[in-house]
Amino acid sequence: MRKLTHLAITPDGNRRYAKKHRLSFQKAYKAGFDKIKDVLEWSKEPERITLWAMSLDNILQRSQFEKKILFKLMSKHVLESIDNGQFSERGVHVNFFGRRDLLPRALNERFELLERETEGGSKELNVAIAYSGRDELLSAAKALAFDTKAGKIDPTNLTEKQFEKYLYCSDSPDLVIRTGDAQRLSGLMPWQTAYSEIYFSKKLWPEFAKSDFDKAVEFYRSTESRKGK
Repeated sequence: MRKLTHLAITPDGNRRYAKKHRLSFQKAYKAGFDKIKDVLEWSKEPERITLWAMSLDNILQRSQFEKKILFKLMSKHVLESIDNGQFSERGVHVNFFGRRDLLPRALNERFELLERETEGGSKELNVAIAYSGRDELLSAAKALAFDTKAGKIDPTNLTEKQFEKYLYCSDSPDLVIRTGDAQRLSGLMPWQTAYSEIYFSKKLWPEFAKSDFDKAVEFYRSTESRKGK
């Protein structure tokens, strides 16, 4: 039976859930955040979970009103996680990555606090925020160019392992779950997902149930990893 070590999730469908059920964005996004807590409870096996919480396009294109709602909810849930020891007591280290320079300073400070509070955990939760796969590769290429210019690395002998050190997260997901009906990765970790199994669920994220999660894991276990063989 294949071991599930790294699970990545794109939790899509909060806005459509709001429209479908005639809810405010606040209530829909709260349901989405609550669902994240559920999935973390269900995910006993993976040592590492990567959650795409907010894309770079969301940051650049969503209204200030909607972003304000999201940032307020994020800040609230981060503080609650610190106060109740949701992650530290379970030995989960939380790490945020993406274009954090585009986020409010107060929110970044709370992210940093949660990262410090959970240091040393044996498990890992990566939260991609203000994230784009293309931007990740571009950022890695820029950093590599600077190190090459500084004489720190010889590009003619560059290996994949060396390049991966410039990525936000070098570890490759075993399984990617995307909710919300769209059957594409939309740029999630393009380098790292080359051999990942992909499971698409038609459920909107707040509607994603444990039975849906179990189906995704069973799908992963039923597949065979070939990696070009």
